[in-house]
Parts: sequence; structure tokens; C-alpha cells
Amino acid sequence: MVKESSGVPREVAMAETLAGFQERGAAHRNCAQSVLYFSLRSLGHDPGSIVAARYLGGGMVRLGHLCGVLSGAALALGFRDMNAEEGEEVDAVAVTAQMQSIVHDFEEEFGATDCRTLTGHDLTTRDGYRAFAASDARPRCARYVEWACDRVGEII
Repeated sequence: MVKESSGVPREVAMAETLAGFQERGAAHRNCAQSVLYFSLRSLGHDPGSIVAARYLGGGMVRLGHLCGVLSGAALALGFRDMNAEEGEEVDAVAVTAQMQSIVHDFEEEFGATDCRTLTGHDLTTRDGYRAFAASDARPRCARYVEWACDRVGEII
């Protein structure tokens, strides 16, 4: 389902998304929050709801499981459905197939879907997180965010 959006232009949403992902400290948005932010801004919804994705970053509370951009993508589609206009039909079967395609394509493109493999770091420890932050993994994660936003943007 593709429809006109009342949100900000896709390029603006993407620039804001990547800037927030690159931020340090309290202004930082994790990977899942970033994909949800992109979707909410693109759809014209309040981006304050990104708090719902707070614990999905780092592969689910930094445990290294499913990459947060994929969790964020699924959450973004759920928020889109939740905010559908009254009477608007959402084809959940078709969207499920699209989300499955995103996960399969992500794995094909990047070689894995789990955060620990993608980053090469154990984010459950302070030392592991510091090593991640100082490594080349962080720019790779920005690429994952951008990729997921592009794919979700095609659906929303």
C-alpha cells in the first residue's frame, strides 16, 4: 500500500534520521528509534512515539539479536497501521510478505540479521560498547539505518 503522505519530504526525514542516529548522548536515537522516527516524520505523525523503540537497539536491549533497524521497520509498519484513517483497509498479509522480503533482502545485502554479527561487538558490556563506538561498525550501522528507511519508505 503506497499513498500520499502529509509528512515531511523523504529527503528531509532521511537527513533528520541520520543526524539523530549520529548524535551522541541524550539526543542520540538508536537504530530502531531511527527507522521509526523516519516513518513517523514521513507520515506526518508525532515523532515522540519513538520512545516505544528505546529497548530495541543493539539487537534487543543490546543483546545482539535481530538488528534494531529490522525491529524498528516492523514497529514502523505497526504504527502506520495503527494510525490508518478510519475505513482504510490494511492488507496485513501483503505487509507481512513485504516485511519478510525486507528481512531476507537485508540478510542477502549485509550477510546477517543479528546485531552481534553485523557489528562484531558484544554490546552488553561497557567495554564492548566502547569498542563498538570507536570501531568502523558505527558507520556501517548508519548504512543499515538508511537502507531500512529506504525500504520502509517504499511501503508507507
